[in-house]
Amino acid sequence: MGLIAAAIGLLAAGVALLRLSWLRKRRGGLKGAVLVGWLAIVASFFIFAHAFGGERGIAFALLAFSVVGLVGVTATVQVRRKRSDSRDRAAEPAQRATNWTRAIAKSLLAIVLAGAASIGVGVAFAVAMPMPETDKMLIGGLMVPVLWGGGMAWTLSDSKLFRATAILLIICAAGYTIAFLPNLVS
Repeated sequence: MGLIAAAIGLLAAGVALLRLSWLRKRRGGLKGAVLVGWLAIVASFFIFAHAFGGERGIAFALLAFSVVGLVGVTATVQVRRKRSDSRDRAAEPAQRATNWTRAIAKSLLAIVLAGAASIGVGVAFAVAMPMPETDKMLIGGLMVPVLWGGGMAWTLSDSKLFRATAILLIICAAGYTIAFLPNLVS
């Protein structure tokens, strides 16, 4: 029990150092506090893994890290009255005249190219990761709809069609290269 208390104390010290360096960032910050804070957190993860075993210890360490981080942030929160300032408003998306050809191009990018890119990344994960076959297929398959949704949202919100096209094509090429090139070479 003393080992776990030491791990939680070390974790709390690491989070406190990181929070302190974040709060003093505007006034020069504490450069060494960031390094020492992360080292304390990593050391506490090793203590948790030693105390509970690798799998359960890391899970408990992540849970404790989340709780200690939440307590550390809420302990230093400042409640201020709301002020309305022009800087506080959300940035408006770029105003651009829409026409039907641009709308069709954006839709094709969002649906077809984002889908192809997400499938490429999912298949690349399923082929290249050093995990059991069932885990690779399950995680790779579950990644596809999440990546597809993210790619669609990003593509539809980006005002530059060329940038979206280029990035999605690069992701497609990288994913399918990782997935299928080793099989073609051997």
